[in-house]
Amino acid sequence: MFKTFTGRFFAIYAMTTLVIFLLLFGVLTQIISNYFIENHYNMMLEESRILSDQFIETYKARTLTDLNFNYQLTATSRYIDSRIMILDENHRVFKDTQVTGKSLVGHKLNHPIVRSVFEGKQMSETGTFGDLYDQLVLTTAYPIYSGDRVIGAVIINSPYPTLRENINNIYQMTLFSLLVLLAATFISTYVYSKSISNTISELNDRVQAIANGDFSSHVILSTDNEIGQLANNINHMASELEKLEDMRKDFIANISHDFRSPLTSIKGFVQAILDGTIPYERQGKYLNIVLDETERLTKLTNDILLLTKMENNTVQLNKTHYDLHQDIRKILFQFEQKILDKRIDFTLLIDQQELFVFADMNQIQRVLTNLIDNAIKFCSPEDTIIVETTVLSGKVEVSIKDSGPGISEEDIKYIWDRFHKADRSRGKDKKGIGLGLSIVREIVKAHNETIDVYSQEGKGTTFVFTLPLSHHT
Repeated sequence: MFKTFTGRFFAIYAMTTLVIFLLLFGVLTQIISNYFIENHYNMMLEESRILSDQFIETYKARTLTDLNFNYQLTATSRYIDSRIMILDENHRVFKDTQVTGKSLVGHKLNHPIVRSVFEGKQMSETGTFGDLYDQLVLTTAYPIYSGDRVIGAVIINSPYPTLRENINNIYQMTLFSLLVLLAATFISTYVYSKSISNTISELNDRVQAIANGDFSSHVILSTDNEIGQLANNINHMASELEKLEDMRKDFIANISHDFRSPLTSIKGFVQAILDGTIPYERQGKYLNIVLDETERLTKLTNDILLLTKMENNTVQLNKTHYDLHQDIRKILFQFEQKILDKRIDFTLLIDQQELFVFADMNQIQRVLTNLIDNAIKFCSPEDTIIVETTVLSGKVEVSIKDSGPGISEEDIKYIWDRFHKADRSRGKDKKGIGLGLSIVREIVKAHNETIDVYSQEGKGTTFVFTLPLSHHT
């Protein structure tokens, strides 16, 4: 039982509740007992005061045998279920409400409480009143004053067992209430712990299924507490793992295709050269094709390695202070023929001849090359491309805007994912495996800068990234 969550949780909670219950019951019983005894003492002293006042009136009237006082004495004795004795100034009992048993009228009491009350003190104690009783009684002694002189005392003895019986009745009611509460707590705790245990078991089954590759296995919980949040996170993890698995499968398929195509060409041309199918005078042409394909494979391999290093933060940036505008002009010059061939309206918007930034020049060249090349690929004849730089708060904002077909709302969600093979990321020539934009993002992130894309189908696309300005001139 204690090996399960339900058993451990229930046992711990039950033991804690039981300890609290015992402590609470002990404290409550003590408080109740003290309250009843203290309250009974106060009531006895209050009745003693009333009898003292009545006695003084009778004493002043010289009618100590007054029937009204005797009646008051008897009524009070019955009301508080106690024995009342009135002592004179010689400590002798001249009034005793004892009905059964031996009356103490005429007897002199030599009890310590009697001596104290004639010293003007109000006294109370629990005991046998000098062995007068065989059982415990509550005793109060109240002085009777005439002026400043104590001329008598009111002694009240209340049987403790009678009071204890009333207290026990309260104990039983308290115990019953606490037992009902304890039983309700145990039941609710068991049900709750069982519910949590079942939920955890379900979570464990789903996680085990996910670990075994079943990423479609989701947890269905309607709660919004911590366990509900955990279930949502597990579902989100499963969805992300499913996406990663799909990407992995796509990557294997794409990388296989992109490696197979050039390798097939290389193998075919080399085989044709070796077996003489291609004459010697034409071999140079096909060897150049083989060289292009090997360079394509080399670039593909380098891109994969670079992206992996970027994502693992193992690439060391070589930051320098250099002229960004000069670098952009060099890159545009490389694309001049492509721009002319497509008759693209190309505009470079810069407001100063030089603009120095602090960044890794080679890596930023890769960013600009990828983004400009991508824009050219998607532009049709007569389309426009605008490259613009803007200085804002110690940074330069670089934007590459084209009037191409734009990116669909569905594709733009995944545009930065590596190996994503939407038409936008692969280009109209279908070369590459969707690593370009992933590399661009990782390079910008490595510079602790930001890159964003804004696109609308039929209206073109704009890529915007930032770089830190150089403080050196």
